Amino acid sequence: MNATQKHTRIFKSPDYLTSIKNNQAVSMQFDIFSHDAEAAFIKIIHRLVEKHDILYLKEMLVTVIREIITNAVKANAKRLYFKMINLDILKTEDYRTGMETFKKDVYASEADYLDKLKNENLFVKIIFKNFNDSIQISVVNNSPILEVERKKIEWRIKKAYSYNELSDAFDDVMDDSEGTGLGLILALMLCKNAGFPREVFRIRCKDSITIATISIPLNADNSRHDSRIANKVLKELDKLPSFPENIREIQRICSDSHSTFKQISDSIKNNPELESLLLKVANSLGIASFNQTGNLEDAVKLLGIKTINSMLVASGVKQIFNSRYKKREDIWQKSYKAAYYAQKMAIQTKQTKYFDLVYQSALLADIGKMILLSVEQNSMNKMKEVANSRITANTSLLEEISLGISHATLGALICEKWKFSEPLINLIKYHNRPHVVPEKYKSLAYLIYLAYSLIAIENKKLRFEILDEDVLNFYNINNKEKFELLHRTLKKSYQTQYITV
Repeated sequence: MNATQKHTRIFKSPDYLTSIKNNQAVSMQFDIFSHDAEAAFIKIIHRLVEKHDILYLKEMLVTVIREIITNAVKANAKRLYFKMINLDILKTEDYRTGMETFKKDVYASEADYLDKLKNENLFVKIIFKNFNDSIQISVVNNSPILEVERKKIEWRIKKAYSYNELSDAFDDVMDDSEGTGLGLILALMLCKNAGFPREVFRIRCKDSITIATISIPLNADNSRHDSRIANKVLKELDKLPSFPENIREIQRICSDSHSTFKQISDSIKNNPELESLLLKVANSLGIASFNQTGNLEDAVKLLGIKTINSMLVASGVKQIFNSRYKKREDIWQKSYKAAYYAQKMAIQTKQTKYFDLVYQSALLADIGKMILLSVEQNSMNKMKEVANSRITANTSLLEEISLGISHATLGALICEKWKFSEPLINLIKYHNRPHVVPEKYKSLAYLIYLAYSLIAIENKKLRFEILDEDVLNFYNINNKEKFELLHRTLKKSYQTQYITV
């Protein structure tokens, strides 16, 4: 939930890093959950889970607590709204009347109700505490919870732990008017999937203050998470064809140090589509000497073995997916762009040795999505609906809730089936989870994360303020101006130099 940024007040511990290190409580307070407040909140969460070596829970916790915060701000806004329209929120009839117009008047109008929260001294405070066996995060707002609200929340806690799939929640809960419907159930389903007991979340009222607390056990059992991998998805994986043998044969010839350029080009000629692709890419480079001859052997010399191998991988994967599933040109176009961005950044950061690996990994990072879209279309459509709402834009989390597997993990499994290299498999597996990537793959996985983040920003699905702080610091682009300069440079290069093939 966001309102006019300039009206937001944010207070937090002056040195939250030291406080977390010394097991001291950290807190922050605001009237509306602005972009700045959200960025501060995510930074604190990151350092807290990092300290306890549970970084794999970061995205889940951010999503869960963000939903609780949103509900707290909305509860304050509701009290203010009822006061301004002269209705008694404690009276049943007035409550029903006010809730009929609350959402439209407060969130869809230009009345700036949210901006008035600070003038009424209505606030939300988040308190982060460390204990030996748990982390406790409390969201406090100074509006007492109503009995009708408390009952609804308790009912949704119970329901959330009874659902097995996200689609069950969609079919059962359509009330989003008060912000405690699908969003809260989604948050609690995340807790359930992480192995947390039902008692992990509780809400209470004390002296006109509402306190919602989530206690994260540091020894949570998340083994059930792996057991929920959808049978349909795994069966589909078993049916997936082997990597094309004609592409494998060309790769073997390319990897043989005794092979000549003529032998390589002759092997490529057996695949007319691939030959056309290589000639088109070579021609796009605009080298005068090649433009004069235009033959395949010259194209092979010009592009080099690493580039050709990347194109062989792309060609083989597209061959399989275009024959078995509906063509997903939207995913391929996004993947080509991400691969271009990642490869360019690899060169800029003097990691030229790995530019082909980075290109291939970024290009294949979303192949798991194609299978999910094919075998679980209904669930994926519902996840898209949630991702387009205010609840969460993190589709990987939604995939794990509904299907028991994320597209990144599925993509890694596909690459294992095709016996691709271990580095490529791991880069795909962790490309959207930079906080848990193994150390030896960190610098390259960060590039792929950045590439896809840049595209998400272009599509207005992500903001710089909530990008992974460790990634930005690692490449020294934690300054927004630096980041935007990088983005403009890559975007311009892509538009002027790259031909989509």
